[in-house]
Amino acid sequence: MKALKKAVVALAGLAAFSIPSLADVPSGEEFAKKFIISVDGAHNLLGKPDVRDLLDGDSPKRFMEKHVPGAVNAFAHDLHYLADIRKCGLPMCPERAAKFIGEELGIDNNTHVIAYDDGKGPNASGVWFFLYLYGLTMSRMMDGGLATWEAKGYPVESGEGKKTAPKKFTPKIRKEIIATKEEVLRAIKDKDHYFILDARRFQEYTGKTLLDALEKPGKHITVKRGGHIPGAVFAEWKKFAGNPSGKPNKHLFKKMKKLKKVYKKLKKKGLTPDKTVITYCHVGLGRGSFVFAALKLLGHKMLKFM
Repeated sequence: MKALKKAVVALAGLAAFSIPSLADVPSGEEFAKKFIISVDGAHNLLGKPDVRDLLDGDSPKRFMEKHVPGAVNAFAHDLHYLADIRKCGLPMCPERAAKFIGEELGIDNNTHVIAYDDGKGPNASGVWFFLYLYGLTMSRMMDGGLATWEAKGYPVESGEGKKTAPKKFTPKIRKEIIATKEEVLRAIKDKDHYFILDARRFQEYTGKTLLDALEKPGKHITVKRGGHIPGAVFAEWKKFAGNPSGKPNKHLFKKMKKLKKVYKKLKKKGLTPDKTVITYCHVGLGRGSFVFAALKLLGHKMLKFM
């Protein structure tokens, strides 16, 4: 109970950093138009003054091998600290996020960012969601990723990438898309109003596979327990993905007709449009964010991330 109260108090203290009365994330076609951009569209924007940053969400090792020229690496899996989750209920507490986004990524509140990965999708969605959560409005996922970029003959480079000039970023946290610990505990019991969705692999869902996460910068730890949140429905992110193998010339998400079939199957497991869906994966900024985006494409309005 003490840990729960601490988390609730910490989240309440974020009001000074939050956007008041912010509307929910747009859904359906509006979501696609605002937050997804084609490879050709991204290429056409390169070098223009209103697009100043491309963020590569894959691992540093993969980034060093090849990336879009001028891109900065921001590994989605590592944009999340367990110590900060316990302290303030966010992937990074506001002060740390402000410093990381502004000084390390070179992003201010007016920067237009295009996030991408190798083409599979979760790391691109993780970077997009991370920035959107902290208040950046001009951030999009590149549909097709690096695989399609390279297949089209667009240039790539290797190495550490460009050095960014530090900027000032002020977090404006979208609290309405975060499920607090208190709300998740309530959702476990209230199946009439909530639907908890586990986007991980089945081996993780059953507890047979344990993965690591960042406790704090530079310190990875393996989670102590496996399994899933009581009552959570298993729906691996690949069910929504148009390109889980990272092949060129494929879309991040399945076509709408196929996405609707996935949604229909989830309805049989208890999902209805009036329920709040809480998506999660191992650290959230990856497969959980990918399913969050897929459900938004389907028009589901009440969505939260854990």
